[in-house]
Amino acid sequence: MQNADKLTKLASYGKYGGYFLGGLGVAASCVEIANTSDQQKKNEIFVETVASTTIGIFGGILVSAFLVSNPIGWGTVFVLATSSVAASYGIGKLAQHVYTSSGTKVDLVSGTGVNSICR
Repeated sequence: MQNADKLTKLASYGKYGGYFLGGLGVAASCVEIANTSDQQKKNEIFVETVASTTIGIFGGILVSAFLVSNPIGWGTVFVLATSSVAASYGIGKLAQHVYTSSGTKVDLVSGTGVNSICR
């Protein structure tokens, strides 16, 4: 029971660590957008960041749910966390590729106001 309480506390700390790392990733992408002069590249960075961050958030929620569930769920957390990171990265790269290869080049960075935020 004592170890279960410790793991529950660890799960809550992990949740906040996930928020911190997610924010850090978004901030790094903002700096990268600000330092890039090519508008197409800025949009590619934006699309990749939005896709990977979204998948990362859902993966984090899933990992947290398994952490607080029960001892059986704890064993799957490591596999789930690793899979979440890989999926987040892969989906981000896939979204960037789809955006780049699509015929329509929508300027998402200017349209969403990211250009004025990331300076």
